[in-house]
Amino acid sequence: MILKRLNVKLFTITIMCFASKMSGQITLDNTYQNTNSQTIGVFQGITFREGGFSSLQYIPNTNGTEFWTVTDRGVNIDAATANTGATASAQYPTCIPTYDKIYAFPNYAPKIMRLKIVGNEVQIMQMITIKRPNGSDVTGLLNPTGFGSTAAEVASTNVVTDCVNFDANTASKDAWGIDSEGIDVDSEGNFWISEEGGPTIWKVSPNGIVLKRYTPYTLTEPEDVAINSCFAFRRNNRGFEGISIAPNGKVYAIIQSPMYYKNVSGIVASATLGNSRIHRILEIDPATNTQKMYAYVNDGQIGTSNDIRPRDLKIGGIKAINNTTFLVIEQGLRGAQNIKRLYKIDITGATEVLSGIAYGTKTLEELDSPANLTSNSITPVTKTLQFDLHANGWPTTIEKAEGIAIIDANTIVLCNDNDYGQYSPTENGIATANNINSSLYKYTLAGSNALQNYIPNNNVVLSTNNNFTVENKILKVYPNPFTNEITIDNLLNEQSSFSIINIMGQEVMSGKINFNKINVEQLKSSIYILKMDNQFIKIIKN
Repeated sequence: MILKRLNVKLFTITIMCFASKMSGQITLDNTYQNTNSQTIGVFQGITFREGGFSSLQYIPNTNGTEFWTVTDRGVNIDAATANTGATASAQYPTCIPTYDKIYAFPNYAPKIMRLKIVGNEVQIMQMITIKRPNGSDVTGLLNPTGFGSTAAEVASTNVVTDCVNFDANTASKDAWGIDSEGIDVDSEGNFWISEEGGPTIWKVSPNGIVLKRYTPYTLTEPEDVAINSCFAFRRNNRGFEGISIAPNGKVYAIIQSPMYYKNVSGIVASATLGNSRIHRILEIDPATNTQKMYAYVNDGQIGTSNDIRPRDLKIGGIKAINNTTFLVIEQGLRGAQNIKRLYKIDITGATEVLSGIAYGTKTLEELDSPANLTSNSITPVTKTLQFDLHANGWPTTIEKAEGIAIIDANTIVLCNDNDYGQYSPTENGIATANNINSSLYKYTLAGSNALQNYIPNNNVVLSTNNNFTVENKILKVYPNPFTNEITIDNLLNEQSSFSIINIMGQEVMSGKINFNKINVEQLKSSIYILKMDNQFIKIIKN
């Protein structure tokens, strides 16, 4: 009898362990913070440094430690109530900013960054400035009137106490301004960047030069490619928040908030919408430029009328699991409610949606509920909760979850946009340091929470040993780690120029190679990037 009871007990334990392994499990393994990066400048007495991680893309063959990210437009301070006490002038009886942000550094150029987890820190290994077609730096400034801004909107660069000084504290608009928010890499090593200033989607070369710009506006540049004009009516500062390239090479971008696209007297976009729940997803096949749109429905009102409304819900990022399923961050903060949810969506069976007054007398955005979509024979993308971020370790004090990277079916990493460590409590254009760092949050997904049918994005052409290049001939560097000298094989030219960049993104050494060797005795013990022949290689000084 004792033996039988023991066998039953062991059998029960075995079944319980099996069930435990099969059930879902989500674990926040670690949080990695960026605490040391290059200084941007000083504004209002605050020293600002690089950060503002707005997206995330895993770099294969780096043991889960390296990622691409992109900054947004730079330090911008909420300014909806700025200059309210300023002395009136003849030209400006009031000079409250017509665009509710202060551009602290108007010449700031948004950047693509290569990140690496080292211990518990996130280090910036490389910074690639985004550039115009002519090779000059872009800015994060407002786009011209009719191309992402209105005539009344002006980019203020500081607050004023006398309205007579308003014009002296503004910046010109920029046809190549970009408020970058999403990033991915294609099969040729080009970056694809979504942005909300336009909103537009940029294809950018490995060295940062824009090759194509997908735009809903009139095509004015040789690089411009048309997308549906409905996207020109995105809500202010809420354009394409996320972008992802599926394993089949198709590009998907999602609008951050439902657009102001309403029919009044037969004119689309002639009025704003209060509480539509419908976001558009744009699909682009770069090989043919074939495009489709799908409908995504947000969670709707959460809490009371004083809490989260549909208009308060925003998309934080999108990442492909395979050719038809994606992870999407949906988040909102208002009143007593603060939500961040990671969803899995599936476009299989979703209806291709149209622009214009395509649904009776309504636009898609006016079909503001799932029932209205059904009555118009529209199937939105399916949506399943992957997990609640706040219930799984994401701090409630960190407002912006803005990037998703998939390492494998059981491991994902999310990032936050720290707004460069500042906020303006009363939105008066005066920044307050909040000491929030740009960080990465690594999660393990086990059992039923693992990413089913995950296909690695092999479009991303990156070699092993931390080299990445658009050339066929990959440089070989040895020894690495090194002490006093390194040797380079596979050079394109025996007299090639080189530069060495430190973890702050600063050039610390440059010159021409001498008989395939570089004397690096002067370098301190640290991690560096060797730039040569359009290749970038991580090197380590012992």
